Amino acid sequence: MPLAIPILAAVLAATIGILSTTNHFLSEDRLRQTNILKFQPDKFQGGNKQERYFEGWYYKFVSQPISLQSDHHDGRFAVENNTSFSMAVVPGIFYSDASVSNEFHAFIFVTLNGQQQHYYRFDVDQFTYAAANEEYYIQVGKNRFTKDGVSLDLYPQSNDDADLILRGNLKFTNPSPWPVSLLELGAMGSVGWMPGLECTHGILSFDHELSGNLSLATSVNNSSSDATTSSASSLKISMDGGRGYTEKDFGRSFPSLWVWIQTNSFRNNPGTSLFVSLARIPTPFFGIEFPGFTAAIWHNGELIPFATWSGAAFDDIRISKEEVYIAMRSARHGRSKYRVEISVDRRNVPEVLLYAPVNFTRMEPFVWEALRATVHLRLFDGKGNVIIDDMGDYAGLEVHGNVQYLAGNLCGKKTANKLICL
Repeated sequence: MPLAIPILAAVLAATIGILSTTNHFLSEDRLRQTNILKFQPDKFQGGNKQERYFEGWYYKFVSQPISLQSDHHDGRFAVENNTSFSMAVVPGIFYSDASVSNEFHAFIFVTLNGQQQHYYRFDVDQFTYAAANEEYYIQVGKNRFTKDGVSLDLYPQSNDDADLILRGNLKFTNPSPWPVSLLELGAMGSVGWMPGLECTHGILSFDHELSGNLSLATSVNNSSSDATTSSASSLKISMDGGRGYTEKDFGRSFPSLWVWIQTNSFRNNPGTSLFVSLARIPTPFFGIEFPGFTAAIWHNGELIPFATWSGAAFDDIRISKEEVYIAMRSARHGRSKYRVEISVDRRNVPEVLLYAPVNFTRMEPFVWEALRATVHLRLFDGKGNVIIDDMGDYAGLEVHGNVQYLAGNLCGKKTANKLICL
């Protein structure tokens, strides 16, 4: 036994050394060229799934301030004069547990300014996707999504929870994905290699520039397949000069509780993006679960991660109906290279109820999301010098479930998880 310990330590050290050398040698391009889906997080991951599975891509768009020709407010689409317009378009697919439900469909849902939602259903065979050796794309009906843009032609059918007709083409310039390496699978880092994860998260672009136009109209009769003859007058919105963001989730189901924050609409730092996700993470190992987080700031083309797997730690977390406050440092031990303070103002922020997978049986509206929250971001270097002190508008915010579990798992508290804490 005394001899086994140093032998195991030597093997472990050698393995880490080999992996580190291989990680350095294999560039992201080379990893993607292997056609292994783990290294291509943008692509559809569920080609071999037939039940208890969902996958969705979250495309967020924020325009420049728009000027309405007539009214100061267009209530049909939650559009206000001389303000930016924010929306999210989310294509995806859902397979239920075949033993309890026969719910299998592709979908697209749209949220306008965090005040309206529209849910469109499609047959599974209307969902197509890129092969492992092709450039990423997914297509749902007539709607196509790629890393370089989207083409939308959405109109409601009789079984849809929607009355919006949405058409247009948007082009993306300078997308900025979370880098992928052998040891760090994007936003999930090394945790992405863990088998049986309930839900996997990916950041496909922290920030990109938008160009193009969108046309919005209200359907008069959603039983008609000819949307051009069943709609009222439309509103055309230019997205030229706007900002976009893209992420995705896939797995069996959403976590039981989480906090999600995102904005790339900073007033004095265009191109800077903030992403934060905290959740209770179950594992396939004897029912063990732990609080986990992955977060990052994209600034001046540099990725600054704050995550469980990167060794980051929380200094404080407070969650109330008025505010979400988070303070983190990039290293749990020793001097941190970065420290961040994030405050999200939740007061008088509109929210809309979005569809999500429920109990492996159906897609149902049960997640409240805001798209017009305001974030105060302060980023410091290791010496306490301010790198960013800015306000981020049109922030996405979700606070779901008993999130006090997260606050109770701050390291040092008596209630904290003894193995893994925040």
